[in-house]
Amino acid sequence: MKILVAVLSCNKNSHLWKKIQNLDISNLCIFTGGSETTYYDKDSQVLHLRCNDGYDGLPEKMILMIEYILYAEQFSDVTHIIKIDDHDNTFTKKNIENLYHLKELKKYHYIGQRLNNNSSYPWHWLEGNKWHIGKVSDKSYWYNKYYNGGYVPWLDGGCSYILSREAMKCIHSWYNSSNLETLRKREIFEDVMMAKILYHHNIYPKQVNYGIIGDK
Repeated sequence: MKILVAVLSCNKNSHLWKKIQNLDISNLCIFTGGSETTYYDKDSQVLHLRCNDGYDGLPEKMILMIEYILYAEQFSDVTHIIKIDDHDNTFTKKNIENLYHLKELKKYHYIGQRLNNNSSYPWHWLEGNKWHIGKVSDKSYWYNKYYNGGYVPWLDGGCSYILSREAMKCIHSWYNSSNLETLRKREIFEDVMMAKILYHHNIYPKQVNYGIIGDK
């Protein structure tokens, strides 16, 4: 088993990268958008993606990161990724290593620390979500437009989630670099998107407190 720590970032947050790199986590990949070409800088452990680097680019950034991990030779032995946001300051080398003791990793393909469902956030099911309003530019497809793409139980991306390689393959079969234009008009919330795709592959979220994100 090999877990890759995939840290979601953007160029405006590049000042955070040094602190993350100094955690001395060997299996680390900070991924960001806004590049003219897609490439991985092994020395800095930064994956630069050719995609929108704004808030509305989060879904395509996740999709392209997964595509790269699945096909790049240097990541061929990765069995799982844990997606973490760059502004989180609670994860350490020790608690990343502790993930290898999670028995759930052998049983489930989609694990996270906060499960959102109809009982926890019923308002998501009752009206179009506007969480992104004010976070995208006036040039965005999602500018002042509500999301009405539906929900299934999903794992909160801000609290991190873990995907197996099998789950990543399912996601890649749904969205990839060949259909980003369709993706951009359907999805605005990357964590909800993951759950919807995996739901269609009969992969359902499993809530597990693994003590990294949200462990106060």
